[in-house]
Amino acid sequence: MNTNLLSKYLVDSKYLSGIIYFEELYSTNAYSKKIYHELKDNTIVLTSYQTNGTGRFGRPWKSNRNENLTFSLIKDYGLRIDEIHLMNFYTSYILYLTLNETSKDCSEHDLYLKWPNDLLLNRKKIAGILLDVKDMNSDMKKFIIGIGLNVNQEIFPEDINSKATSMKNEFKCEFMIEMILINFIKLFNENLCLLNQGDILMKLWKSKSNVIGKKVKFKQLDDGREAEVVVMDIDNDGGLIVSDVSGKTCKFYSGEISILYDE
Repeated sequence: MNTNLLSKYLVDSKYLSGIIYFEELYSTNAYSKKIYHELKDNTIVLTSYQTNGTGRFGRPWKSNRNENLTFSLIKDYGLRIDEIHLMNFYTSYILYLTLNETSKDCSEHDLYLKWPNDLLLNRKKIAGILLDVKDMNSDMKKFIIGIGLNVNQEIFPEDINSKATSMKNEFKCEFMIEMILINFIKLFNENLCLLNQGDILMKLWKSKSNVIGKKVKFKQLDDGREAEVVVMDIDNDGGLIVSDVSGKTCKFYSGEISILYDE
């Protein structure tokens, strides 16, 4: 990882206040949570190899050494408790824009946002976001935004091979990880006004998602129940509005969906 290049484009130009880099680290989010009170706004914790990365619900995030982008961004921001979900949707939207800017071929591929915090490329997962929030009772909350993006990894473990992909696998070329990170941080900082325009942000997010109107398998994580439902909408409060086979409409704020494709 060329940290000198990152510092030149991000720290010297004031997009970031600092970069903490490890060649190897158990988890950028776990590390950030341990020392969050020491971390300044707009700091990133970055590693070339995350040995014990996790996604939602503590699931392992498997990533090869030097092939992917794994980092946590520390962001101080004044959102109300009922607005916290906006940071999650904002981050995934900015990551979507980053991939579009990084590869102009994205428009020729199926790149979509998946509720609530994943990116799918050609129906496979290419990125995930894990959000932790500190100082919840403060007006200015500290967000720890963990991001994992599969960039140049070609071979995935057997248990996720049919579900995961990378930019290299889909676009048939190698990408410079540093430039992806630079583009993401710049776009993140330049579009922060969207966090104060929740309705507009959610409308933009939904325009980059293909789940509305689709039949999906929905799994409730608290009790493990599964059901086939149709996604009717995603509310501005982040809730997933679904209709079951009887026509009953419900709204969920957590859970997991799998799109049921016709083919």
